[in-house]
Amino acid sequence: MKKIVLVLAIMVACVASSQAINRVESGVIKTINNETVFGRLSAYLNVSDDQAADLKNVIEKTQIQLERAEKAGDQVAYAKALHYNFAGAANVLSASQYAKYRLIVRTTIKNRYQDQLPL
Repeated sequence: MKKIVLVLAIMVACVASSQAINRVESGVIKTINNETVFGRLSAYLNVSDDQAADLKNVIEKTQIQLERAEKAGDQVAYAKALHYNFAGAANVLSASQYAKYRLIVRTTIKNRYQDQLPL
C-alpha cells in the first residue's frame, strides 16, 4: 500500500512540474517591448502613431501582468495576461495588421520553445 501511495505521489509531482510556467512567452513580450524591436514591428505592421501608442500600452501592461503571474506562480493569471495581449492588439489593430502581429508573436514563441529543446 505504501508503494502505491509513493508511486502516486511521484506521478503527481511529475505532472505538477510539467505544468509550471514557462517564461518563453514573457521573454517574447519583453523583447517586443524593446524600443528598437517595437519600432521595427510598428514599421512592419504599418501602424499609425495612435495605434503604435495604444499597442505599446497593451504590450507594457501585458509585460507587467506576466511578471506578476510569474512571481506568484499563477498559471491562470499568466494565461489571462497572454489573452489580454492578443485581445488588446486585436482592438487596436486592423484585421490585416492583427493577423501579422499574431503570426509574428506566435512564430517567435514557437521558435524559442524549439531553441530550448535538447539537440
